[in-house]
Amino acid sequence: MNYPNTVFRSPRTLSILAVVGLGSVVLCHFLAAFLGIAQIIDPQRAIDLDGGDRSIWLLGQSLLALANVAAFLGAVVFFLIWLFRVHKNLDALEPSNREFTPGWAVAWWFIPFANLVKPFQAVREVWWDSDPEINNEPTFLSASLKSAPRFMGMWWGFWIASNIFANITSRVFDPDSMEGVELTGVLFLIGGILTAIAGVLAIKVVREITSRQELRHANLASQGHHSPPPPPDFGGSV
Repeated sequence: MNYPNTVFRSPRTLSILAVVGLGSVVLCHFLAAFLGIAQIIDPQRAIDLDGGDRSIWLLGQSLLALANVAAFLGAVVFFLIWLFRVHKNLDALEPSNREFTPGWAVAWWFIPFANLVKPFQAVREVWWDSDPEINNEPTFLSASLKSAPRFMGMWWGFWIASNIFANITSRVFDPDSMEGVELTGVLFLIGGILTAIAGVLAIKVVREITSRQELRHANLASQGHHSPPPPPDFGGSV
């Protein structure tokens, strides 16, 4: 009889919190893209503020950026807590060939350059080892060639691209100037679309992995993999 090394804890609640946070980011960047279109169409629209003209669109982008910071921090916190939980759950789901620990699945996000690849690999590992189809005899080759669905690769690609555009936009964005309004409008439009798509795909990643883990856990239980161990004997029979 096989027993898991740890108790499975449903990531459903954490996934809902992560989805709400990611959805807030998507909304902020959708609005940023909308304002970007307005900047391109009517770049000269301004208001008199502190004795000088200020672009009404760039002021709107500034306020939206503040809201996005709060939404982004919430999304990051809940996503990483969710990721730690689903990776920890792998101990109870009979993984085939673990490369990452739950701690490193989170830590790789904060290590420069490595965070371009390693976080995706950690999420891909969770996807692979949460497969609802139980395979009791995985081969070394299949375990070492872990794959992921196309939408997961698209999520990571859009995430990297959105970060590149965010860095470019931050360097040219000046809410106090009427110059370059059209250029920043283009950047906000492209960056907003890229981030919104990345956020939607991230939501799909969270929901799909959560569902796969719960189904795999149920399938393992139905096959008797998770039968509880016998109660401890504290003194022998009377």
